[in-house]
Amino acid sequence: MTLLEDQSASFIVRIWRERGETEDGPGEWRGSIEHVQTGKRSFFRELRAIERFMAPLLQEIGIDSAQRFWEQMSPEMLEQTGSTPDDTLPVIPPTGSPRRGRSA
Repeated sequence: MTLLEDQSASFIVRIWRERGETEDGPGEWRGSIEHVQTGKRSFFRELRAIERFMAPLLQEIGIDSAQRFWEQMSPEMLEQTGSTPDDTLPVIPPTGSPRRGRSA
């Protein structure tokens, strides 16, 4: 009998916003994904890169990425989570609030 852990994969996804080139310039969203079992890591600027990173690692444990199970979310589920089917992380302008470490 195989353990459930033999057929699972864990990933850590981090997303952050980098400052723009100027004080008033828009920032850019970036991220990283790490496969916990191997320590393998990749950095990305678009969400599609997460899928490209995960697909071969999931195939190794028998998950066929051609099934694209992660795209089976209904529009209602996307609406509830506030998600969009967009492939890229949005560029969000600064809010005008003081940055950490600075006094107002």
